[in-house]
Amino acid sequence: MAIITSKVLKLTFLTTDGKSFVISVPQPRENLTLSEAQTVMETVIAKNIFNSPSGELAAIRDIRVIDMTTNDLYDPPVT
Repeated sequence: MAIITSKVLKLTFLTTDGKSFVISVPQPRENLTLSEAQTVMETVIAKNIFNSPSGELAAIRDIRVIDMTTNDLYDPPVT
């Protein structure tokens, strides 16, 4: 049993077809700034690095750092 904490950075883009495309980055740097995240997203868009089923990445939609806490109540026995 253990309590596990983790963070994930969710970079959400808007595609040319008007859909969302999310890139998740586990354990982002603690001192990450909004400006740094925006610059990375703008670079991804400008260089057309990713292509999604709903078109090219066209704009920044959202940037979030999500904190998660998991309380693992049961660990199965190791066999």
